Amino acid sequence: MISCSLQVQSAGSAPGGATQTRITDYASVTREAELTTNRLDSASKLTFTCIENNGIAIPEGSQVELAVDGVRMFKGYIFTIERNHDGEVSYTAYDQLRYLKANASYTFENMTLSQIIRQIAADFGLTVGVLEDPGYIFPCLIKENESCLDIIYDALYQTIIQTGRIFNFYDNAGALTLTEAKNMFVSTKLGDGSLVTDYTYKRDIDSDTYNRIKLVRPNQETGRTDVYLYEDTETIAKWGLLQYYDEVDENMNEAQIDELCQMYLKYYNRVVQTISIDSIGAAGVRAGVILPVSISAVNDLSATRLLLTEKITHKFEADDHTMSVEVKNFEQLGGGVNV
Repeated sequence: MISCSLQVQSAGSAPGGATQTRITDYASVTREAELTTNRLDSASKLTFTCIENNGIAIPEGSQVELAVDGVRMFKGYIFTIERNHDGEVSYTAYDQLRYLKANASYTFENMTLSQIIRQIAADFGLTVGVLEDPGYIFPCLIKENESCLDIIYDALYQTIIQTGRIFNFYDNAGALTLTEAKNMFVSTKLGDGSLVTDYTYKRDIDSDTYNRIKLVRPNQETGRTDVYLYEDTETIAKWGLLQYYDEVDENMNEAQIDELCQMYLKYYNRVVQTISIDSIGAAGVRAGVILPVSISAVNDLSATRLLLTEKITHKFEADDHTMSVEVKNFEQLGGGVNV
C-alpha cells in the first residue's frame, strides 16, 4: 500500500477580517490523481479529482504539494478548476516553469546557462535551487519577444551540443534546478520480472536524425552567404539524405562553425531508440532520470541498458500507483554513468 500526501495551502478569512493560511490534506478525498513530467519544454502538471458537495473548495493560485512514500514529487499552484453535474471537481496545478511561459526580451553576454536561468528567475520572483555549472559560456545570446521557457531551453539545447553533455532543467518540488543527467541515476530497474506490465519498443530515424549538417553564415563583406557542410556518406547510403539546416551568427569564425558542424553531426547522426513502458509506480521517478532497463524479447535491450526518461506519467487511484515511462537510449545520446 502506498503512502500518499496531497497537501493544499490556501488563504481564507480569519476572525476580525484578517487572512489566514489553511493547509489541508486532500489525499483521503481524492478519487484519482495524475502527475506528468517532461524532460523538455513544459512545466510539470498535476491533476486530481475530488467529490465536493459544497462547491469548489480550493481557489485558484493555491499551493499544492504531492508526496509519495515520503518522497516529495511535486509542488505547484492551481491554475484550472472544472466541476461536473455529479459534484466531481477536477483541479490542475503546474509547477514554477508555468510562469516562464511569459514573453520577454534579453541580451546575455558572456554568461553560462545557469547564470541565464538565475537572471530570468530573479526577474519573475521564482525560487532557485541547485544550478550546476555546464562550463560553456555564451559570447552573446539575443532573444526578442520569446517565452522565457523557450529562451532557457534554446540555451539548454545549445549547451548540450557545445559540451556533449546532457543537462536537465526542471522544478525540483519548488526549486528551479539544472543538473547533468548522469547525476540523476535511479537504481529502480524496469524489465523482465521487475515492475513492467507492458511496453512498446521503437527505432526511429524520422523525428530527430540528421546525417548532413548545413550551416550558413551571412557575409557582410562579400554580400553572399558562406556555407559549411558536414555529412556521413555511410549513413546517407543506408538511410538517404537527412539534412539539418540552420543560420549561425555572423560573428562566429570559420573554426567555430566547423566545430559546431562536427558536434551536430556527432549528436544527430544515429538511430533514435525509444521505449514506452507501463509499470508499477515508483516514488521519485521523474522525467530526466536515468533508469536501467532490460527486456529479453527486445534484442537491443536483452542486456541491461541505461535509458534517459523523456516523459513520466504517474497515476494514483485508491491504493494503486502505476506509471507510464517514455525513455531513450542514454548511452547512445553520448551519456555515461558509473553503475
